[in-house]
Amino acid sequence: MKTRRFLLLILCLTIALPSDMFAQSSEVPAEILSALQAGDVSKLSGFLNNSVELVIANNNDVFSKQQASAIISDFFKSNKISTFQVMHKQNKDAASFAICTLKTNNGSFRLYVLTRINNGQNLIQQLRIEPSND
Repeated sequence: MKTRRFLLLILCLTIALPSDMFAQSSEVPAEILSALQAGDVSKLSGFLNNSVELVIANNNDVFSKQQASAIISDFFKSNKISTFQVMHKQNKDAASFAICTLKTNNGSFRLYVLTRINNGQNLIQQLRIEPSND
């Protein structure tokens, strides 16, 4: 009788718990943010999806992982980072994003990164680095 009550209690709690408690955390990984802060494309490329939507300078398209790495590398080579600040982070289900400000020797930029969980790994789907009015 006690075993039956215990099992019934466990069943009720399992049904009552929100399903997202068991979902994988999808926050933008700190490793991605630190790679962006350092302008470290070799670290960042490990987090790029096979195709990435990029908006950087005159590049506004979906690129392969290799093409995206080259474009991001070119940006960081010509824009030395002086300050990097995460302004906002949010996640929902298997997606997350971060909005950051980036100050370089060539001006201020607004950086937006969108990640999604793909096969258990948090990968960059979209990266936007656009001039800021700051």
